[in-house]
Amino acid sequence: AQRGWSHFSTLPCDDFPTLNDYIEYLRSDIQLATFDVELNGGAQFRRLMCEVEIFLRFSEISVETKKRDVIQARGVSMSTLTWRDVVVKLLSNEAHMPLQRRVQYVGERIKWFFVKQKEAVLEFMDNLEGTPASNMYSPLYPKHAKLIKQNEMIKHLLFQTYDKACQRQLQQFVELFDNMLTSTFSNPWVFLKGSPTAGCSEDDLSDAVLPSFDDTKERIPKEIQSRSGTETVLSKWLSDIPMDSSQIDEAVDKVQMLVLKTYSFIRSQVCDQVELFAESFFKLPMMRRLEQDMAQIELTDDDTLNYQARRDRLADDIRQAQDNLVEVDGCINRLQSFKIKCEARGVSSMGA
Repeated sequence: AQRGWSHFSTLPCDDFPTLNDYIEYLRSDIQLATFDVELNGGAQFRRLMCEVEIFLRFSEISVETKKRDVIQARGVSMSTLTWRDVVVKLLSNEAHMPLQRRVQYVGERIKWFFVKQKEAVLEFMDNLEGTPASNMYSPLYPKHAKLIKQNEMIKHLLFQTYDKACQRQLQQFVELFDNMLTSTFSNPWVFLKGSPTAGCSEDDLSDAVLPSFDDTKERIPKEIQSRSGTETVLSKWLSDIPMDSSQIDEAVDKVQMLVLKTYSFIRSQVCDQVELFAESFFKLPMMRRLEQDMAQIELTDDDTLNYQARRDRLADDIRQAQDNLVEVDGCINRLQSFKIKCEARGVSSMGA
């Protein structure tokens, strides 16, 4: 099986030799909900978000950080270069690209989802008439669906414009996500100051209503204190790295450990927010701009010429049909006159 394309990977890691192995892992080990069920719409999007989050969590630094890399990252500088700066350099050089390739996979999967919705939406519009749900939607949906199915040119133009909108949004999604990753790896310590999520259980319904003023006053100090928790742990690990050149081997081991742990923190933050990124970087911008794209659909020059030629042919057919109709009307009038004369002669002969 093909492991991936030039710009992104189709398998999460080398532990899965083929795509079938990864699919079996999702089915048997993860037991992804509705895995074997044919879905579309929101249910399929929800399942897609679960799958891409699992894919992202397999991201790891593929290149082993060696002693030479750590020494070169520290280098010789006129200013003081701390181990914190060394970790940032190593993360930018070795960790940015693996996560970026997986983000490209996420974007391609989201694009694939939206592209595959065209036929499903058209079928939904066509079968809406006469159902109980028809009152919830515009009565024009079934009419438009029949028109799209009857005219291949309209269908082609609509689908082509929609596919271009999906491709444009994919590029914007990857660009925005890449900018976020670039800023993250340039200063990971700021990014790791995330708001806490601990202490909230699935059965806790306190977030379903607006918090009171007292609850807010109690929550804010806890958030301010916990936001610096991750940075405090990382700072402690940085202070444990020896600065003496005679202890370079121990320093290299601790820097390698710190790089891996920092990357795991960043990866966890990105995975936890991948659905938010998908909504804000892909889905919502595309939905806002899609109506404008559809309103700007125009026929190509070739299609315009073909339709003009067809219109001219139809106009000739109409004129010929009208001439034929005049002739038929004349024949009918002559036949009716002949009938009246025959009836009049019959009445005269009977009277004689």
